[in-house]
Amino acid sequence: MTEPVLCYNFQFEVDGAYAEAFAEALYEYCDALSHFERPGDPSAPWKVEGFAGEQFDKAGIETAVSIMASAVGIEAPVVTFGRYEPKDWVSENLRSFKPISVGRFFVHGSHWEEDLPVAKLGLQVDAGLAFGSGEHQTTKGCLAAIDWVAKLGPRYNALDMGCGSGILGMACAKTWRSTVMMADIDAASVRVAQENAKLNKIADLVTAIHSNGFQDTRVRDAGYYDIICANILARPLRAMAHDLAHTLSEDGVVVLSGLLSHQEQFVLSAYREVGLSLIKRFKVENWTTLLVG
Repeated sequence: MTEPVLCYNFQFEVDGAYAEAFAEALYEYCDALSHFERPGDPSAPWKVEGFAGEQFDKAGIETAVSIMASAVGIEAPVVTFGRYEPKDWVSENLRSFKPISVGRFFVHGSHWEEDLPVAKLGLQVDAGLAFGSGEHQTTKGCLAAIDWVAKLGPRYNALDMGCGSGILGMACAKTWRSTVMMADIDAASVRVAQENAKLNKIADLVTAIHSNGFQDTRVRDAGYYDIICANILARPLRAMAHDLAHTLSEDGVVVLSGLLSHQEQFVLSAYREVGLSLIKRFKVENWTTLLVG
């Protein structure tokens, strides 16, 4: 999964009883948002923190916080805004990556020297390039969804939107020998996806291009897709619902991930508006993957 460079953040503290309510009111202003208890002190206020790749609507966030505080009957927390240098996630992940086994898939790094488990499809990727943020839960959810869809029959044309290293597109290609369009806003990710397709001996099935969502006409022209995988973040998933639905085949399915469980309805409502409905959800810890069609 490729995430935007998260250089802006805001944060405030609030009683743990209200933390989730405040988070619900704010996630539409962010690319990512978290709320969590301070370790070792259950009586301390919880921290609510939002992240984005561009400057926030500060007035909108402060207003939303004020309205929520009034609704729950507390004084409005003070919101602080800041900016920070993004972390080197690649180095972090390479130090800790272990193979991942989900359904028929076995994801491993180039350092893996043992034989593949019996009846598994191997996906060789470098850890940092494959998972970006280190949150493997979203990748697991997507692979579980692809594995489930594979039991329903063949798929012939796939799209991996926000492909990162291309792991989901490669899973589709290896499962069905389907053609796969991969697209990412990050040019470096596109190069990595192309290299990984060669490494996994499926380069003949894969086209990887640099595109911001569906803006590149090649993404639209390669449809209609009978499976689309989009493991990004809640707000971009919601924003692309209309374009995505118009490139989906009549019997196509969509794997949506990169969202926390409390963001499910925020994303799902946008897809219901374009005529898609929930088929199945896959939960891994606090993360949810939605299968719609």
